[in-house]
Amino acid sequence: MHLAGFASLLALASIGAAGDLAPDVTADPAKHEYRRIHVDVRHAPGPETTAYQVWFSEQPFSSVADAELHSTVLVVDSVAGLARGTPVFDIQDCWLDGLPAYRDADDFPVVLRGTASWSCSLSGMAPGVDQWIAVLPVDRDGRSTSLLSPIQARTDVPDQRTPEPDTLHITLTLVSIVLAVIVLLSYLRRRDIRGGRVQSSRAYAYVVPALIGLATLTFYPITYGVWLAFTDASQSHLGQESWNGLANFATVGASPGVVRVFLFTMVWTFSNVAAHVALGLLLAHVLTRPGVRGRTAYRTILLLPWAIPGYISVLAWNGILQPDGLLNAILGTAADFTATPNAARLSVILVNVWLGIPFMMMVLSGALQGIGTDMFEAAELEGVSRWDQFVHLTLPNLKGILVPISLLGFIFTFNNFNTIYLMTRGNPYVGFGEPGATDTLVTYVFSVAFDYGQYGVAAAWSVAIFLLLVAFSYVYVKRSGVMEVAR
Repeated sequence: MHLAGFASLLALASIGAAGDLAPDVTADPAKHEYRRIHVDVRHAPGPETTAYQVWFSEQPFSSVADAELHSTVLVVDSVAGLARGTPVFDIQDCWLDGLPAYRDADDFPVVLRGTASWSCSLSGMAPGVDQWIAVLPVDRDGRSTSLLSPIQARTDVPDQRTPEPDTLHITLTLVSIVLAVIVLLSYLRRRDIRGGRVQSSRAYAYVVPALIGLATLTFYPITYGVWLAFTDASQSHLGQESWNGLANFATVGASPGVVRVFLFTMVWTFSNVAAHVALGLLLAHVLTRPGVRGRTAYRTILLLPWAIPGYISVLAWNGILQPDGLLNAILGTAADFTATPNAARLSVILVNVWLGIPFMMMVLSGALQGIGTDMFEAAELEGVSRWDQFVHLTLPNLKGILVPISLLGFIFTFNNFNTIYLMTRGNPYVGFGEPGATDTLVTYVFSVAFDYGQYGVAAAWSVAIFLLLVAFSYVYVKRSGVMEVAR
């Protein structure tokens, strides 16, 4: 049914409206690039034209049924309120009057009705192969509003590989780190020998590999990342970056949607940690009470979400929440639980709560079993209610574990990447160049680095996140007094 409808649409698109002129399309070889053909188009869109499609084939064609639709689609509409800009993904690079085309909310280039000429760089064209290209105006129903007139073009621009970045300074730095570790440990070993501590001096032979591994695989990457935060490092010239001071941090502060993504990160983190601790403690308390039958089976079942690899669990939940997923099948609905911002945010939080409860339950179960029973027996004799026992006896004795485990949960959840990326990839879309509705600071930094290629800005974000977590951890530990308890 769908194939028949699509074939009918293609047939309609191949029939030009009587009397309408086909767009005048020319290819400028001087502007061709590797796997790109530059076309200039002259055509005044008629009142029925709502978009321009680009069709291409390696053989001459007279019907779009024999061609392939290119990803470049231009919308004919008003440009009021729109901004010119380069595409997020470099597949629809178009210009109007020599300037970048206006772009709508879906990142499609927009042609103002009445514009007589525009140009585009068509990507994905095999070099050294003749291509037949046609630009087809279509109406709102996808039917053509002019004749189909393909032109022949080709790009012979060879692949130009960028030179390998200069990594000599990285190699020299790593060698210097290794030598510095060896010299330091050699000095400490000689000092122990001189002090008569011959037995302890042998331990350095075992320490050297671990310390070198930490220095080269942990300390150096962190230091290098901090240095990148003060450079203009990007995908286009990684390895040839230059110092730009605090410019990246200024970009971080001025980023669109930064307040919104920060607030959602806080909501995401606090709601998850609160639910993990509260529900984990409740389950642990129930399963450690005397007289509970089958506690081993219950614990095993409740531990399954933690035992199953996280990415499998998240992908399974992603399928369950789809319009044709299990949850809608049970409810008899067809809702998309990740389509709207609030629904998507609630969905990712609930899924992550489900994933984190088992770990918290197991940790707190061990802590509860370590509390002596004598005081509870005495409280029972005194007629103290179970709630008062929990508040005045259980919780104070759990403070030494609740504070650090909550802090670790906060840091882990704040930096959690898998759940949101695999569930929504930060979507739904909110605004051009802004974080998605479910983006947290960590997922947004990933997009800045690997979608936009701005490594320096991403490194500045990472430094800011690190400082934020350090500040929170210091205040939290200081206010909780857990260090005093430990002493």
